[in-house]
Amino acid sequence: MKNLKELCGKISMPAEATDCILRNERLTEDGSLSASMEKLFHTATWKAGLAELKQYIGEDAGGFGILACELSCALKTFEIYEKLGISEEIYVDTMKCFSRFVKEHGESYGNYGFDREWWTPRQISGLLFRIGELEYEIAEIPGTDNAMSADGTDAGESAENEKCIWLHIPSDARLTAEEIEGSILRARQFFAEKFIPYAGAKIKCESWLLSPTLKEVLPPSSKILGFQDYFVTKSLGIDEGEFMTWVFKRQDIPLKDLPENTSLQRNLKSYLLSGGKVTAAEGTLKDRDFWGRR
Repeated sequence: MKNLKELCGKISMPAEATDCILRNERLTEDGSLSASMEKLFHTATWKAGLAELKQYIGEDAGGFGILACELSCALKTFEIYEKLGISEEIYVDTMKCFSRFVKEHGESYGNYGFDREWWTPRQISGLLFRIGELEYEIAEIPGTDNAMSADGTDAGESAENEKCIWLHIPSDARLTAEEIEGSILRARQFFAEKFIPYAGAKIKCESWLLSPTLKEVLPPSSKILGFQDYFVTKSLGIDEGEFMTWVFKRQDIPLKDLPENTSLQRNLKSYLLSGGKVTAAEGTLKDRDFWGRR
């Protein structure tokens, strides 16, 4: 992966957004931001690095300045993948989060933009990977900065800390039994080969998609409910609005004006208008013998 133009092409970044990114490429060229960009590779310094970049960039129409900086970091991430023997397919699928977020911004607000800079250091630092339809994130280990070491093990590993992998569901994921199970099995093999300390680690998920509320608004045949069957879940209380972003694209729309383009939107809108609340939930992946079947 040689430059931003090539990377944008690989991850299917819209042409209009690519032009905006390339116009901001100058920010990364003289080395002024190198130290701040380097901080995006370590969990302990993500926030500081982002704050420094934003201060330097100043007014950033559409967030394309910070996006150009993060994608420049992602070029360096490709070198890490190569050292670990991780395929370009997984790299591209993982970095497509950037183009997905830009397109989702367009769906929500009518124009391309980038506002997920707070999330994507996970991909940049090599802690989160998309494998098939789902994403898997190495959990933060207290007492270490989680920097990726050359052999795929933890830098500063502590035997007292339980290894854990967090599963995330991209907005474009196909949640059929075949896709879910194929992704999980590939992920198990991936971590066993590339990140040996995480072989067999618990896979956990925290998402509105695991909410027991959805059983009240979706039919039993729903793929989302089928996804829930793979986990042992517990409620985490009322969801403060995450589900609004994923179901209705925005959190600032009055309930009565929520779109009704899908059955989920229609059913959930009716539920909310009647005073219903959506709960958040956390789940732990069941053993393979107890996986759901849909």
